[in-house]
Amino acid sequence: MTNLTKHNDDIRLKDVILKLISIKQLLWKKKLQIISLSIIFGLIGCVYAYFKKEIYEAHLTFVIDESQESGGLGVISGMASQFGFNLGGNSSGTFSQTNIQEIITSRRVVEEALLKSGIVDGKKDLLINHHIEFNKYRNDWKGTNIENLYFTSNRNDFSLQHDSIIGLAFFNLTNDNISTSFQDESNIIKISCISKNEDFAKLMIESLAQKLEEYYTIFQTAKSKNTLDFLSFRADSVLNELKKAEYKYASYKDSNFGVQRAKGLLEEIRLKRDVEILNIMYGEIVKNLEVSKFTLLNNEPLLNIIDTPTLPLKVNKLPMITAFILFSILGMLIYSFTLVIKQIINEEMS
Repeated sequence: MTNLTKHNDDIRLKDVILKLISIKQLLWKKKLQIISLSIIFGLIGCVYAYFKKEIYEAHLTFVIDESQESGGLGVISGMASQFGFNLGGNSSGTFSQTNIQEIITSRRVVEEALLKSGIVDGKKDLLINHHIEFNKYRNDWKGTNIENLYFTSNRNDFSLQHDSIIGLAFFNLTNDNISTSFQDESNIIKISCISKNEDFAKLMIESLAQKLEEYYTIFQTAKSKNTLDFLSFRADSVLNELKKAEYKYASYKDSNFGVQRAKGLLEEIRLKRDVEILNIMYGEIVKNLEVSKFTLLNNEPLLNIIDTPTLPLKVNKLPMITAFILFSILGMLIYSFTLVIKQIINEEMS
């Protein structure tokens, strides 16, 4: 039984070797056809590379400043907290290097970036209108109710068609054109945008960075801004109460001038005490208000841009020689595979 199994294995190995020799002979016999077809495929690749539109790459790098309050500001904030005031100096950490990449490609940020105006090919318009124009979407919209669709910066004028088109633009851009990368060692984030239009690629990536900075600043300074608004409101209220107390005290002094009654003296002391208390309160609030303004200013410059795209942008185009080689290899493999499969089928059928 063992000898029979070994004999069968030898037969199978022999069949495989004979099959490989047969394939080699076939390919050698058809070498001129294979070479000719490879050249034809290579020429097709050259034509493809020639007519394929150039793709422009725009890159912008920035670093996120996550610094917390320090030094004198921390001391002042600590003192202010003893009086019941939170100056909002500590960052809540809403943004980080990891989730900021998702924010860049979020629908809200991308759509607002598309609704900014810029000059593309010498014409000033919203980026979304430029995007529609150079991609020639209107050619596909001919005969439809969106053929003459035009965007304005006022979202209140948007119809259902406007929302659908800008949503489609967002989907295309975030899937094919906009990408982000993060370097763990240096905490540097890079935004990239590729486009068939050089001006659009540059403007789009700059608009994205600007919108990101706006949202980043709003979120990071929200606590300080709320504190500042509260202190401003409180300062106005206390000032009004102080003016009323001062007026009452002055009126009482005028109406009781020269009167030395004990009851009247107590009333004068009470009114004077109210003025003094309100004066102290107002002074403390004004001090904390100034510190809060400084805290707000200190928290604002959080996104530091390192490199911005400059014209001319890097062109991403397939070289003709590379296209010729790749398409030639592809043609050779396809034709060789077809010949081999055809021979195997013929042998099995016979």
